[in-house]
Amino acid sequence: MKSFTHSCGSKAGLIALRHSLSSLLIGAAIVVGLAGGTANAQTRTKSIPIPSGSGAFDITEGADGNFWFTLANGTQVARVTTKGQITTFRTPSLSNPAFMTLGPDGNVWFGEGSTGRIAFITPAGQITERQFSFFGVSVGITTGSDGNIWFSDQTDHAIWRYNLSTGIFTEFKTPTSNSFPGDTTLGSDGNVWFTEQAVGKFAKITPSGQITEFTGVDSPTSIAAGPDGNLWIASAFTPTISRVTTAGAITVFPVPHTPSIIRPGAGDNLLFSSFTGNTIASITTDGVVTESLPFPHSAPLGIAAGQRGDVWFLANGANRVIHTLFP
Repeated sequence: MKSFTHSCGSKAGLIALRHSLSSLLIGAAIVVGLAGGTANAQTRTKSIPIPSGSGAFDITEGADGNFWFTLANGTQVARVTTKGQITTFRTPSLSNPAFMTLGPDGNVWFGEGSTGRIAFITPAGQITERQFSFFGVSVGITTGSDGNIWFSDQTDHAIWRYNLSTGIFTEFKTPTSNSFPGDTTLGSDGNVWFTEQAVGKFAKITPSGQITEFTGVDSPTSIAAGPDGNLWIASAFTPTISRVTTAGAITVFPVPHTPSIIRPGAGDNLLFSSFTGNTIASITTDGVVTESLPFPHSAPLGIAAGQRGDVWFLANGANRVIHTLFP
């Protein structure tokens, strides 16, 4: 375990995020009844253009009711209003922004994959960076039950805690070397859970920093806390999503296409995107899957639920933000 306060050093990390992301993730709608159930689905969409080649990656709702998303191929974070107006904001350094989380301070925090820093953006668009390392690759990020910011560091194979009150970073190494921890989420047990795709494991870290690793999920990539109190994990190379209790019991559900990013839905379900299938889908806590028809050439990644049953997702291949009613 290692602790220090953040500095504002200027030396950037030397590892680009693009490689880490590839390893991390490597109309009407059709209803797919995969767990003994069916549902009615409809899709009404609005397509909003974003800068070409920006590498739109993760999206989350901010405290201001707008949606914020990262553009991983460079230096920008963007905001899209519920009316579809997009504003981009440049990060102070060449940062390759990654996953995002709404912080307890009302700001949106995100990993910066090529700077050894994390950063936050205020509702007004002001970005501030915090340096934890000169070579780190911060990817997954979430707010912990202790009110601090927790994030993964793929270079040092570690999870870090950033204390918002003191400005102190504390590092916790994963038990397995070369684990390349990725996506993170806060579990119902008060622990932060994260994936370790490179070693076929997922893990939890307590607020005091004790890490426990688990196996049993194939190539765990993205993770989300479900409304049922369980963890839900997408597999990177197989069309499956796993439901995991906080005790580590695993139930595997088949899905139509290999999932990319999974996030909580607006009701008793979770949402997930499929980069390879050009689709989005929902899965109930009982494992019933509803999938959209393909959005051609969309290669969707980040996905988030609105407060009115609507869905926002990033069509990375089409350089669009899609706003839709689904399912």
